Amino acid sequence: MKSSSSQFITGLLVGLLGACLLFAGLGQRKSGKNGSGSGRELTVAHSQSVTHPVHKGIEEFGRELSALSGGQLTVKIFPSEQLGNETECIEKLQQGGIDIAKTSSAPMGSFIPAYKLFSLPYLFRDSEHFWKTLDGEIGNELLEAAGVTGEGKPSGLTGLGYYDAGSRSFYTTKPVATPADLKGLKIRVQKDPVAEDTVKALGASAVSIAFGELYTALKQGGVDGAENNPPSFHTSRHFEVCKHYALDAHSRNPDVLMASSKLWKSLNETERGWMREAAKRSSLYQRKLWAEESEKAMAAVSKEGVKVTEVDISLFQEAVKPVIEKHAKGEVARIAKSIQAVK
Repeated sequence: MKSSSSQFITGLLVGLLGACLLFAGLGQRKSGKNGSGSGRELTVAHSQSVTHPVHKGIEEFGRELSALSGGQLTVKIFPSEQLGNETECIEKLQQGGIDIAKTSSAPMGSFIPAYKLFSLPYLFRDSEHFWKTLDGEIGNELLEAAGVTGEGKPSGLTGLGYYDAGSRSFYTTKPVATPADLKGLKIRVQKDPVAEDTVKALGASAVSIAFGELYTALKQGGVDGAENNPPSFHTSRHFEVCKHYALDAHSRNPDVLMASSKLWKSLNETERGWMREAAKRSSLYQRKLWAEESEKAMAAVSKEGVKVTEVDISLFQEAVKPVIEKHAKGEVARIAKSIQAVK
């Protein structure tokens, strides 16, 4: 009797062990070829519309991340300020409320002092100089700098990569060809002291308004214009109100893909590698798309009756020299000098 009971118990244990192994094997197959564990969906926020090259770049980031991780890491994108404006998204990243966000480098300057250098007017000679800098050691240094505040404390942010945001120029309800034409106008700028001082140096008043509220402000006369790149000018439909676009190209602020440090700490080195590689691949994809969309945007706004003016940039460069002298201090001055030395 005891022998039968022992055999029964032994058989039961063997059966349970076999079942456990079977379910473990199924779980591994479900998780994907690159590792074990259940899939994880990451929240990604940005301020642009779903037609914007930035959104399409982030979609590419999601596709690449899913492919690299075998489906273990996927993304859910929240465009058009659904989770807040860029400053609010940066704060939510710090708190761990969202996983990843695309933000302009301009508002980043209020959190990470080194990022103020991107707002310096005429820092980059052209697009080639811009990408040679960001794809090199200086670009990597600035991504690492995102993790530390000016006081040397952890910022709650982790830099992943850069997206093209082109050069920013003024679009207005009145003609602008020289800095003198900006005098007395109210121009919307990002919440960024350098951008504000640049507009003031050119004779205009700087007004900080969330991008999502700008169309109404332009239409109602709350502001007389703004400054942005061609795709943003087009996809926002601001051309319906502003019929003048002065191509002064006063700044090249990259968009930056940022992760929450809370998320980053929860990932292993393999997963972090997937994130970095996905960001790199999506950046290459997005910048090609950006060039195409910029050309299309310029053609589209011209067709809609916008007068595009090729201005004498030297007049604008001369007017903003005091801004560079004021803000290019310490670490910002050191990095700016390194950028200017890139050939």
